[in-house]
Amino acid sequence: MASVGHIAVGLAAARAYDPAHRPRWPSLVFWSALSLLPDIDVIGFLRGVPYGAPWGHRGATHSLTLAVAGGIVTGLAARWPGARWFKGPALHAALFAIVVLASHGLLDTMTDGGLGIALLWPFSLTRFFAPWQPIPVAPIGPDFFTPDGAMIALTEVALFLPLWLFAFRIRQRAAIIAIWLVAVWLIGSSDPLRERILGVALREDTRFAAGYSEAAFRAIAVGDPEDVVRGRLGEPLFESVFWMPKGSSFQSAMEVSAASLPPGCFGVGVKAGIVHDTHDPDLCRSRGVVEGLSKADALKVLGAPTETCAEYSDSRNHRHARMRMVCFLHGRVEAVFRRWV
Repeated sequence: MASVGHIAVGLAAARAYDPAHRPRWPSLVFWSALSLLPDIDVIGFLRGVPYGAPWGHRGATHSLTLAVAGGIVTGLAARWPGARWFKGPALHAALFAIVVLASHGLLDTMTDGGLGIALLWPFSLTRFFAPWQPIPVAPIGPDFFTPDGAMIALTEVALFLPLWLFAFRIRQRAAIIAIWLVAVWLIGSSDPLRERILGVALREDTRFAAGYSEAAFRAIAVGDPEDVVRGRLGEPLFESVFWMPKGSSFQSAMEVSAASLPPGCFGVGVKAGIVHDTHDPDLCRSRGVVEGLSKADALKVLGAPTETCAEYSDSRNHRHARMRMVCFLHGRVEAVFRRWV
């Protein structure tokens, strides 16, 4: 999730914390920064900490445990005489801080990509997603400052409009709320009518794999057997196939950056059953895995893959298109991606 929605939460919290007065800028800055604080783990991610590690992105810093810890620290800080933006008892500030910090991880469970959120760290490293995921996942680092990143930021402005209006004391008229509800439907719904409307508006250029069925794709659930799903959807347009190195503590390629892996032939791209590209061409070539080799022969050399992501749609001319992708881990559905790109 981009920073925009979290900032909206912080600004709204600043007003709700002291509803009788217009928040001063130190209060606005503090509550907005607190709302963003869990994303401090991005620093470690950019420095090579694996995504899926306990302290990787969306890991420990996004947990409810650290939300409570942060609330306690905030409550203690509220007792400091110099913290003039705190009003009322320290417990009041602590409870507000817990809610703001916890909202970050809970909202991130509603994004449509990346790994889930380690809400229950340190008791469990399970990554969670919410059943409804209307918020497009934001790119990390410099990729955020691109047209796609800007579009995601604007999307969050729309999704969190009521919080912006509340924070800046703008009256929420019925017409504004109606427009917001339509915007939420256009952004977060998977309704076929919404898909057709967006397709026309974006002048989509989606190509689906032969044999692909939208109804069959909608029926896929995490945990479904890979062979059953492939039987329903047919041959994908492209596949990313990955073999986790032996001895690795990670299970999924989504948990680790390529830079942190040892040298080896761990990944290939497959198109129409033929190897299209390889993760490390030289090392893969030394094992006989080269472009043009059949997928079946590559599997004979490298063994059964740990993980495969099958893409059932693309764009012929690199324009807006509907992404339909399924990732399998150890023979079962790991994640389903359904979004506009």
